[in-house]
Amino acid sequence: MAKQLGRRPDHGAEDPLHPLRHSAAHVMAGAVMDLFPGTKLGIGPAVKDGFYYDLALPRALAPDDLPRIEERMREVVKANVPFERKQMSRDEGIRFFTEHGQDFKVDLIRSFDRAEGAEDDSVGIYQHGSFVDLCKGPHVQRTGDITAFKLMSIAGAYWRGDETKPQLTRIYGTVWSSQKDLDAYLEKLKEIERRDHRALGRDLELFRIDDELGSGLVLWLPNLSVVREELETWWRRVHHERGYTLVYTPHIAHEKTYQRSGHLEKYGENMYGPLALDEGTQNFWIKPMNCPGHIKVFQSKVRSYRELPLRIGELGTVYRYERGGTLHGMQRVRGFTQDDSHIFCTWQQAQEEIGKVFDLAMEFMRLFGYSDPVIYLSTRPERRLGTDEMWDRAENALREALGVREVPYRIDEGGGVFYAPKIDVKVMDAIGREWQGPTIQIDLNLPERFDVTFVNDRGERERAVMVHRVLFGSLERSVAGLIEHYAGNFPLWLAWEQVAIVPVREDGMEYARRVAAELRAPGIRVHLDEPPLADMRERIREAQHRRAGYILVVGAKEAEGETVSVRPRGAAKGQEERGVKLADFVTRVVRERDEQALPGDFKPGDEGPSVAASLE
Repeated sequence: MAKQLGRRPDHGAEDPLHPLRHSAAHVMAGAVMDLFPGTKLGIGPAVKDGFYYDLALPRALAPDDLPRIEERMREVVKANVPFERKQMSRDEGIRFFTEHGQDFKVDLIRSFDRAEGAEDDSVGIYQHGSFVDLCKGPHVQRTGDITAFKLMSIAGAYWRGDETKPQLTRIYGTVWSSQKDLDAYLEKLKEIERRDHRALGRDLELFRIDDELGSGLVLWLPNLSVVREELETWWRRVHHERGYTLVYTPHIAHEKTYQRSGHLEKYGENMYGPLALDEGTQNFWIKPMNCPGHIKVFQSKVRSYRELPLRIGELGTVYRYERGGTLHGMQRVRGFTQDDSHIFCTWQQAQEEIGKVFDLAMEFMRLFGYSDPVIYLSTRPERRLGTDEMWDRAENALREALGVREVPYRIDEGGGVFYAPKIDVKVMDAIGREWQGPTIQIDLNLPERFDVTFVNDRGERERAVMVHRVLFGSLERSVAGLIEHYAGNFPLWLAWEQVAIVPVREDGMEYARRVAAELRAPGIRVHLDEPPLADMRERIREAQHRRAGYILVVGAKEAEGETVSVRPRGAAKGQEERGVKLADFVTRVVRERDEQALPGDFKPGDEGPSVAASLE
């Protein structure tokens, strides 16, 4: 059976650094109060990799205030005072924080639920030195236990996340158990910044979000459009091989469709519409999901059990309203293409189909070099359609499917979508960050609401089971992840520039054009510098900047021997090859492309002699 690992970590009690990080938040808040009298305290939790505290300050903070706060924190750490826990009744807590002008703490205490039957519940208080905070802990024993820390940034945050309430200043920090760990984390942040898909998107001319066109809407520029075309071609081939029927569905639908599906009831705040058509007599909505359209494809005729399982797939563009503050490059957008597929099958076929989808998801991750997938079983959310019996049956089906493959998984309680539970696959990228990967859902609600049936072997109508699944999910978000995963250095089969040809001199252009023609014949994407030619070193640097998979330097010597000098992407000086037969290089690069090799995985054979001298 699959091994269940428990709930998804919340960076709380399951995080061994939680007490350290929570304590650092208190020390930081105390330091701010020392430096800025009159500061009011919001909340200060430990979070992934660090902590923050929300504060109402007498003046706006600037980044150059952070070193001052850090210095005051170091004084408190050096004093090595204890963290002391106390209890107060609710009323005492309200009086205490009222007297100290801490309105947000009073608001928090008043919001706490009383235990059933209790007349006067108590609240937890922690104190170090003169700083007192409402808190349930835990903390380290003394401030001296907090050594390796750094304040990172300043942001704004509404009290309780409500934009109608006061805006506070949020100070983020990080703290680790040793200076070595802190240094490693800061170095990782530099690498994350270097790989940021927004910066690489500008630098490599991959995508643009135009202010006039609208926020959250992505323009795929020519370079990244090549990547998308290759991904979609691979996706279609894989699905044809596995018996999927690919379809196209409209971008808008009548509101009765989304009333029936439950989208307007449970998801309406994330939808665009209504669009009043036919002189205002008909309301249409822009589709947020492809599911209803695929149901209508299934219902285009009466289906027999002999047609099942029927696997329907689509690269369908959908639109969802995301709040402006949540938009982030290609990762969080308002219009995106989802590789939706829906499998209509019998209950008896569902287990096998879920297993096949899971296997395809694992193949997907291997292809792109993602490692150490983490599997979550996401269960019923509070806001949902259907009966508990339906949800029990669907959740158990996913558990059984994971059990058959003996897959370790964690429970994400309440993490399912409003119509179905799901298997969530999280993938780890090249620098150890978690990304959303494939998802698989088993849905009994929409087949019920749309009366999705087939004729069984007894000639009777029987309710179909509907399996939802995506591999990429959002192509925009998935490709943003790949940009950062590869740091812009895509595998050769995806690279927008697979080979750059750099002639040594202008008299080598005739042979350079022949080399380009030989490579283009089998479909290799080639960039050839035409006259007037710049300095050769400059042209090599430009090709490297464009992320060319290979740079070929050709001159009179290469023309005479029908060879090329080869510099693979990322090769250091002395790792180039010279005297490589043109025909052999064409065979090599076509094979690397067709094998869809990962960067660094392709082994062309023994390297030829160094061409370093010829490139100087």
